[in-house]
Amino acid sequence: MNAKRAAKLMQIAHYYGEEKQVCKLMEELGEATSAASEVLMLLSYHEQGGKKRDLTARLEHLAGELADVVNVTEQIIQLFGLETDFKVARHAGIQKTLKRIREEEQANETRDEPAWRNFQ
Repeated sequence: MNAKRAAKLMQIAHYYGEEKQVCKLMEELGEATSAASEVLMLLSYHEQGGKKRDLTARLEHLAGELADVVNVTEQIIQLFGLETDFKVARHAGIQKTLKRIREEEQANETRDEPAWRNFQ
């Protein structure tokens, strides 16, 4: 994170304090969830007229809500000294997901293999 932005975020975090910023994080996560739900609805229902324009507006809204989540998340990480824990958890989450993908791909290959043999 750039130093000027980090200083501004910490000014906000220290002004409001730990409890209010944890509440703010919960609020922002809820708003981001709602915005993501709106995007998903538009992606799921192809028959809607004007979908592309509506989707663009919903994606812009989602981007704004995600920016709020990231800003407050960075404040929480700094307020509670979670930098190392956050980096470790983030790395572990990526590795866990990649492992799950490999396992799913292997399961799909194994499941599809007998059917493929029938075509040979």
